[in-house]
Amino acid sequence: EYLADYEEQTIVPNLGVHPEQEGYRSESVICELGQALTHQIQQIAARNQVTMNTVMQAIWGVLLQKYNNSNDVVFGSVVSGRPEGIPGIENMIGMFINTIPVRVQTRTGITCADLMQNIQELAISSSSYDTYPLYEIQAQTKQKQDLVQHIMVFENYPVEQEVGHGDISDKTKLKITNFRGDEHTNYDFNVLVMPGREMQVHLQYNANVYSRVGVEQIKDHLIHLMNQVVQNPNMLIEDLQLITKEEEQQILQDFNDTKAEYPRNKTIHQLFEEQAERVPDKVAVVFEDKQLTYRGLNERANRLARTLRNEGVEADQLVGIMAERSLDMIVGILGILKAGGAYVPIDPEYPEERIHYMLEDSKAHLLLTQSHLRDRISFAGKILSLDEEDSYDE
Repeated sequence: EYLADYEEQTIVPNLGVHPEQEGYRSESVICELGQALTHQIQQIAARNQVTMNTVMQAIWGVLLQKYNNSNDVVFGSVVSGRPEGIPGIENMIGMFINTIPVRVQTRTGITCADLMQNIQELAISSSSYDTYPLYEIQAQTKQKQDLVQHIMVFENYPVEQEVGHGDISDKTKLKITNFRGDEHTNYDFNVLVMPGREMQVHLQYNANVYSRVGVEQIKDHLIHLMNQVVQNPNMLIEDLQLITKEEEQQILQDFNDTKAEYPRNKTIHQLFEEQAERVPDKVAVVFEDKQLTYRGLNERANRLARTLRNEGVEADQLVGIMAERSLDMIVGILGILKAGGAYVPIDPEYPEERIHYMLEDSKAHLLLTQSHLRDRISFAGKILSLDEEDSYDE
């Protein structure tokens, strides 16, 4: 029931450019939250009567929703597998953990606080199934093994800190030195939340799949969402912004800074002709399996321009061009410009009435089209077929 109607597949996108390779090369990016942000998250959890783990699951779930353009995502969560109902469980030795799916669903109008409470309620109601094997859950889903693509672990018991700073030597005369923990999973991406006065989030990843640049970007997005949630837990989920101020500046300003110097006293077709002189045999235009060099395109456009002038085309005169995407269309546009005219583009898919109106309104006396489109419209002026070069003047 918990996964009913879930038909999607949630991924952590590789935001950087990195070639996928075989094998596993473990690397990590550490997200330092600091005391202030950690304290704010603790306050949010206490105020909404949810656990810190629930807060982090909610924020991570929203991040995944933004990445996957979906309001329904699933990821794995590692839970303790020592159920209280089993007699003597506290005295048993062994690894008692399990991975279960966490589903984060939202709808329009839901707040961050509402989402946290929903996740908490579902976690409590489904806790009796925490020991149910993940492979059994996957077998009952449409996604099978692809149900969970990555996991989140909330480290309730920091083993390394306890072993390194505990008083075990005082009680047993046993001293442990140079202890180091090394964790590895079968997933290419893992989120480890390390609680404390200054909480950390470790983004562990397979460096043969994910790039460090991309994971660093995920870290920035995660912190950006955290700051928005702690500032206003009653903010609507749809109002949360993914991109940071720096990215917004880059997208709106840097990427649009396309100003470039060019010969402002020359026309488009004059600049094209200069390029045709410099690299006549280079490919100028490609459409599907066909192409034209600069020389070939220039020659065809010149022949068409002479034909248009002989047909009476003068400076700034409007000429209709109705053509499907093709080399012919480019030849037609360039030919009209070379003749001194201005082209009126007409989509062949337009209704006949609209095409009639455009030709009449522009007062065009000449229409360039393709031979298979000549019957598409009745036109009082003259029609030239772009794909019948024999009709061009030499």
